[in-house]
Amino acid sequence: MTDPDPSLALKEERARKIQAHDDLRNTPEFKAQQVRCVRLMEGAALGLHSTWLMASRCQSLIDDFLTFRFVDDTLQSIISIWALANEGLHNPARREMRYLLEAASKHLYVDLKLMHANARLSEKIAFLESTVSSSSVAFVSDMTLYGFDVAQNKEFIDEISSTYSRLCQYVHRSPEQVSKSIALLSRGISPGFDTAQEFEALNQEITQLYDLVLVMHFNALGLGLAGDLFVSLFDGMQAWPYHRTKHVARVSRLFDYKFERQKERNDA
Repeated sequence: MTDPDPSLALKEERARKIQAHDDLRNTPEFKAQQVRCVRLMEGAALGLHSTWLMASRCQSLIDDFLTFRFVDDTLQSIISIWALANEGLHNPARREMRYLLEAASKHLYVDLKLMHANARLSEKIAFLESTVSSSSVAFVSDMTLYGFDVAQNKEFIDEISSTYSRLCQYVHRSPEQVSKSIALLSRGISPGFDTAQEFEALNQEITQLYDLVLVMHFNALGLGLAGDLFVSLFDGMQAWPYHRTKHVARVSRLFDYKFERQKERNDA
């Protein structure tokens, strides 16, 4: 008679947990968060690609603006965040979110700072290397966005800084990250075995991040062209998930004076 396999109980427990999580992923609550994550990704990608297409009306914008020259890198991050989130890899997703926020902030800062110098791409890259910190976003305190008053600009800049600080907790090992991991494990939630509530919390963070990134792209484009995008594209897409996010909605309201919106309201 052979001795029982000592690992059999572990294998059975592992199989039970996998099946339980598969069942969880098939619940309406979890599927709703999967759908929301896809919509956030697609909506952000649409917004960024649309700003690039509008920018292509001016060759120097897509050739010499960091924001548009490296839009493929930004889109790559957005797709990566969705893929990681959908597989329950929340901490890697947040690390990619931190990279995206830092890159978008640096691109816009350099584009705005050298806007009136008509700087070429090589000059902007040199400015980025010589002037902009490679390990923080402290430089955003010196950034002024179009269309925002002083209080609104400060709120936007503060949100960049606080979001970046929070996301850094998932890049550098921190007491906050360790404590959160222990708390999740104590509830039986290990990496890849996220709950619908954990997914919902991540989706809220993704929404906030893309709200910031989209506004940065609208600023690089300029309010004139951004306004054309809103009235000719976004206004006709009622399901676009960023109509009511804080900062995109604030930019959108700048264009309420436009004929297309006034006409629609008068007709209504």
